[in-house]
Amino acid sequence: MNPRWFAENILNLRVLDGEPTLEQDPNKSWELDIWQGQLLDAMADVVRKQRGLPTVINHEGKAWFSVSAMHGPGKTFTAATIAHWFNFCFPGRIVVVAPKFNQLKTRFFPEFRKIAGRAEGWYKTLIDVQDTKATWCGDKDWVMIAETAKHPENLAGHHYSHMLFIIEEATGVPETLWPVIFGALSTGQVVMLLMISNPTKRQGTFAMSHLDPVQSKDYFRMQLSLAVARRVSRAWVEKMRSRYGENSPIYRIRALGEFADDDANQLVATGWVTGALQRDFDTDGSLPRLRVSVDVADGGDDETVCTGARHYESHTRFLQQRSHSFGIETGSIDAANAAESMFIALGGRKEMDDFVVDASGVGTGCAGELVSRGYKVIRYKGGESSSDPKKWRNRRVQSHMVARDALRDGRISFADDCFPNVEEQTEFLAQVCSIKSKPNGERVEDLQTREEMRRDGIKSPDRSDSFVMQFATQAPITIGSKIEQTIVTVRSTVLDGFE
Repeated sequence: MNPRWFAENILNLRVLDGEPTLEQDPNKSWELDIWQGQLLDAMADVVRKQRGLPTVINHEGKAWFSVSAMHGPGKTFTAATIAHWFNFCFPGRIVVVAPKFNQLKTRFFPEFRKIAGRAEGWYKTLIDVQDTKATWCGDKDWVMIAETAKHPENLAGHHYSHMLFIIEEATGVPETLWPVIFGALSTGQVVMLLMISNPTKRQGTFAMSHLDPVQSKDYFRMQLSLAVARRVSRAWVEKMRSRYGENSPIYRIRALGEFADDDANQLVATGWVTGALQRDFDTDGSLPRLRVSVDVADGGDDETVCTGARHYESHTRFLQQRSHSFGIETGSIDAANAAESMFIALGGRKEMDDFVVDASGVGTGCAGELVSRGYKVIRYKGGESSSDPKKWRNRRVQSHMVARDALRDGRISFADDCFPNVEEQTEFLAQVCSIKSKPNGERVEDLQTREEMRRDGIKSPDRSDSFVMQFATQAPITIGSKIEQTIVTVRSTVLDGFE
């Protein structure tokens, strides 16, 4: 009953000849981290306690485990390692759940297969791993299966003598799912629950397993620190600290793995955005239109950001966001090319879909270029009057408030590959949550300007601006518009001056 030994000697999760240690290269080392070994021991202690054997760390033998962690310590890899150990020792059933079913297909099961590929040859022959299912020894009841969080009823029938529930990104799992899970855990001989997540909100079952004095007593809890999570990039942590400050909730949640309160003046709650990132959406039956929004940088440290989304009647599905660093000399044309490429790749239709372009500064040339190519373009200027000046001070405030309401009401979701990597997703999350209402503003909708944010040491929110521009309400301009013909002429004159 020694899962560390199993992991190191059967799965070969240790340093072999010629391989780097965790200290030498945390991205390539197979060595177990401190906390990973501790969690393995804690889970084995459940059975040690049942059998009257000496325990290692979980001396009460608690069978429910809750792990709160920052970004990057190897959460999914650890859960996959535990799955290998559990079903090797206890022929039974493992049920793996995540907010998005595709997360299990593209993250958890690939990690499980990767570990199996490194294991001893005789062990490999015991398991058959498919996209979202693994079977041991050809026994249909000795399995690991993936279940979606969208259908709680699918979990109701899981009652086995030996069973493990693994809940990935537990903060994003709907609360309606938990009574079903706990019902399944109510019977059996060796029955365990492992939930592991970033602490992105202070409400719900996962948060209460750490924060509520009564409920937390039922769990063996781990709140990872940087001292035991050696795979977390210290350079990235310092970058987050210097960019957003030590008191920023995004820094504390994503870099330190701490539960944190949102800033009092924060426009968008962190939990709203993380909920949208973890939300599944197929269709509401309406015919969607595609929009690509472009925040064009004026150079320096700012980035040009293109965002593509499909707008349904009741929901907005964000498909892709990409950032670019273009020189100021050709920035307008480069931005137009990047936006057009995204539009085409996402299946944009000239006659129905459109662009929203930040048409101040070099963005004017980008907007004119897209119009000259025959596209429908909204020329967006954040400082212009809103569609209802009594309600919103200007276009920028209006877009932010509409986006905020959609996030709050659960009407936004993101495709799994919307961002190129987790780091850029975190940057987006941080920027959206860095927008603040102005204390003592004349109206609650007043927001800090970009200039005021820079004075406070906050990076220009290029990703956030491109995101909220999706909710622009102006009518698009086409090549037939007299005003746009003038803009195209001016653009051509300006570009001629660079040649």
